[in-house]
Amino acid sequence: MMRIPTGLRYGLLIVAIVGQVGCSGWYLRGKGSVHIPIKHLCIDNQASDYGNYLYNYFVAQLSYSGIAVVQSRTQCEAVFELRNEKYTKRVLSVDPTTGKVQEIEVGLQIQVAVRTPTGELLLAPDVVDWSQDYVFDQSSVLGTDEVEQTTRLRLAENAARALLFRLELVDFKKLDKHAD
Repeated sequence: MMRIPTGLRYGLLIVAIVGQVGCSGWYLRGKGSVHIPIKHLCIDNQASDYGNYLYNYFVAQLSYSGIAVVQSRTQCEAVFELRNEKYTKRVLSVDPTTGKVQEIEVGLQIQVAVRTPTGELLLAPDVVDWSQDYVFDQSSVLGTDEVEQTTRLRLAENAARALLFRLELVDFKKLDKHAD
């Protein structure tokens, strides 16, 4: 009986595992496709306290998924409401000997809902939160401000992707009833 060398066995095992994972629907975080059965969406974006980063990232995510953002409710199939976008900042830890801040958490909170163009709820209003923390560097105040800005941008980007997945869960069958 012929014996297969150990290195070759491990190599074949790795190839088999990679082949199975590659063919089972796995994808890199944030790169998977979504299946949303609408092609035109209105976004009702209430004023933000920190620019339009979330809105811009969300529009980009919709575009990547083949959904056009339109301004008129007569042209859209659903209305996505983004309301009360708030960024927060709080101290997580303080150095016990110096009393200086060590760690800060940046948060993003938004209220979302999905409606038909006539105003009927498809997804009830819900408040959604995201947060991320970072280490505060006392010796680099300007660099720390840049880290905070970057953290806010990443939160908005991650939130936009999560909102797309939330949109995927909406039961759009109710729209067919309104079309008749």
